[in-house]
Amino acid sequence: MSNKIPLHVVAVTAIIRKENKYLLARRSKNDDQSPGEWSIPGGKVEKGIKLRPLEETLKKEVMEEVGVEIKDEIKLIYNDSFIRSSGDHVIMLTFLCDWKSGEARPLEDQEEVVWLTKDEIFTMKDIPSYVKERMGYL
Repeated sequence: MSNKIPLHVVAVTAIIRKENKYLLARRSKNDDQSPGEWSIPGGKVEKGIKLRPLEETLKKEVMEEVGVEIKDEIKLIYNDSFIRSSGDHVIMLTFLCDWKSGEARPLEDQEEVVWLTKDEIFTMKDIPSYVKERMGYL
């Protein structure tokens, strides 16, 4: 019997609210995870962040991916797990965040960004079901 503790990647995503709209980003067609799909900005929690790693990762990833700053207050609204295309087990935490500043634009590994109302997100055919599922908790 192995005494090795199974490990998981911890990832965070931000449903970013600005007035009555929410920010979605279309992943690059070259992305190894869900290429070309609409998604919620976020990323993996990296080693070395000792204080408020979830909040700091959200802030960093959102700025890197879509050029937007979010407010400090975040609210956990959804969590699940999945196996990444790399085979890694991922614990995914989704937070509701409010826009603080910046103009959304596609940056790191993104092709397009858009602000949509909740109704628009639910009626668009090419929004993945996992995005709609998370939006349902708002």
